Amino acid sequence: MPLQVIPVRWLEQVCRIIATGDLRLIQRTKDFSKEFQKGFPNDSEGEVEDAFLDFLESENPVGCPVTMDYPTGDTWEFFFLFKGRKTYGKIMLREGGRKVLLFSAHPPEKKRLRCEL
Repeated sequence: MPLQVIPVRWLEQVCRIIATGDLRLIQRTKDFSKEFQKGFPNDSEGEVEDAFLDFLESENPVGCPVTMDYPTGDTWEFFFLFKGRKTYGKIMLREGGRKVLLFSAHPPEKKRLRCEL
């Protein structure tokens, strides 16, 4: 399956939440923090949110939908640029579109996303 255009509704909701900067609405997994710091040791996690927004608000951003058993939500993975470097990202929209869970923002471990295989 090829990359897919990320749905506008998902993009709008995720961007709205990330733009608030409200840490009660923007959650991160422990792995998110660990992998981000390993890949970008001189940068802060807050900086990546602007890069997420740049990508998600670009014209026709593409990625792969991700099915997860837990937690529940609508999840997409994608490649984006962070400080000029190709970066793997994965974000879940959850709780009826009221919160986001940031799973990943780190240098890619694979050349392709799962739907490109």
